[in-house]
Amino acid sequence: MGGTGVGSPWRLLRAAACGLGLLGGFAGGLVVGSVVLLVMDGPSFPPVVVLLVAGTVGFFYTALGRGILRKRPWAAACGVLAGVVAAASLFLWYRSNRVEEAWAVPNDRPKALKAVGAWVTPDLAVRARADLVTAYRITDGAVAWTWEPPGRDTVCAMSAATHDGLGLIGHAPAGKPCVATVALDLRGGTTRWAHHDDAAALFPTEPFVMRLALAGDVTVVRRGSGWQALSAADGRELWRTEAGEGCFPAFVDAVPGSVVAVVHCSSESESESGPVRAAALRIAPDTGAVLTRTVLPVQDGLTRYAVLSADPLVLWVGESVARGTRAVLVIDGRGAVRTTIPAEAEDHTLLVDGFDTYGTVTFGARPIPAAVVDRGLLIAPAVEPGDQRVIPGRHGSSFQYDGRLVAVSLDDGTRRWTSGLDDETRGITVSDGSVWVLGRDDLFRVDLASGRRVRTLSGYGLGHAQPVSLTVRGDRYLVIAEDGTGSLPPVRALRPDFVVF
Repeated sequence: MGGTGVGSPWRLLRAAACGLGLLGGFAGGLVVGSVVLLVMDGPSFPPVVVLLVAGTVGFFYTALGRGILRKRPWAAACGVLAGVVAAASLFLWYRSNRVEEAWAVPNDRPKALKAVGAWVTPDLAVRARADLVTAYRITDGAVAWTWEPPGRDTVCAMSAATHDGLGLIGHAPAGKPCVATVALDLRGGTTRWAHHDDAAALFPTEPFVMRLALAGDVTVVRRGSGWQALSAADGRELWRTEAGEGCFPAFVDAVPGSVVAVVHCSSESESESGPVRAAALRIAPDTGAVLTRTVLPVQDGLTRYAVLSADPLVLWVGESVARGTRAVLVIDGRGAVRTTIPAEAEDHTLLVDGFDTYGTVTFGARPIPAAVVDRGLLIAPAVEPGDQRVIPGRHGSSFQYDGRLVAVSLDDGTRRWTSGLDDETRGITVSDGSVWVLGRDDLFRVDLASGRRVRTLSGYGLGHAQPVSLTVRGDRYLVIAEDGTGSLPPVRALRPDFVVF
């Protein structure tokens, strides 16, 4: 009995010493790990918080138990072991759940023109300003080539896609119709051939951007009241197709196997400022024959269009008037509208043609939609009532929202899943069965089938204040900015996961 009474206090002191040693060592390890991270990566919020909290806790408990720890070296050994584990765990956790900048190109000079479009090939990131097109190597960000529009022209149109190292650039003097086209060889930045629409002067200048289409080896450009197909190899004419009597071209894009065009028409009884009639045409790229014609619910001449998918054909229609059509139309192979997905739902608004609630276009010559289509789903950022908030600043107030990602079935227009990101969408793309979303500071990977957030990579310190073009190329996340004069580089490559050096 007496042995038990004598041993209990001793065992309590030993347990207390062990606990204090472990706690102090763990806190010390967190301090060391946070200091290492701050030295390697520079100041950032998470390591600073860990340093302050762990340092305070470690100092308090070590000072409190200094008498208990005295002359107990095994407790110190426990503390050292706990510290090593804590430091390694903090380092691995922090570095394996973040993205860092692999390379970034220098900022544009002050007051430089904004970018109007971008392409990403397997080897290059091509950023087109109105006055200069620059290609950067994906491996290191070095400039591969540059191209300038002839004379004092500016870039006014770009093909949505590239093919076999070729892209289409439209150029014209500022404020003039976009009637000149060059086929740009992206391997070296040289002009393969050039084309000029001599018939453009016969028709009024439309206020929307004239798009160029590249359907494999066939390029489609505007010619007067219709379109002209040219060989991508040498620019020779292949065929011509007219928009129809009383109609003029409003939009053209290419998808695998067909060319998608939109015409605006008006009757003789309608004035020039009156409502228009619109139709979407599917054109065979080899012959120019009109395969299907779909009447669109459009009366506004300023309507914006975007092709989101080829099979089935998914077309965004965005009228600018208050009660106009703003919806995604799913068109089947016979030209019938199979499904209509309105942007305005009962409890949310889909952001399809722009990354903000105002529908602002990102890149003027080659607009980037904020929505993607894959595996029978339309995936788009969405905002609900109460998401938007006002952020006061030194130069006025700005607006931010904590949104989400919504997937809608193309078959019946029903919502399949919602992924709560609590962040704005700055860029979006699909790769390897996942949706990648770039937020203000974080990069999210979302499972395409379920909407489950697979991973969140912190990009603290790499904030993206404006929408960007986001592309996944291997182990690189390429970010191309519209404005290259601010805090965001014109082009940067982010790399994920654990990188020590």
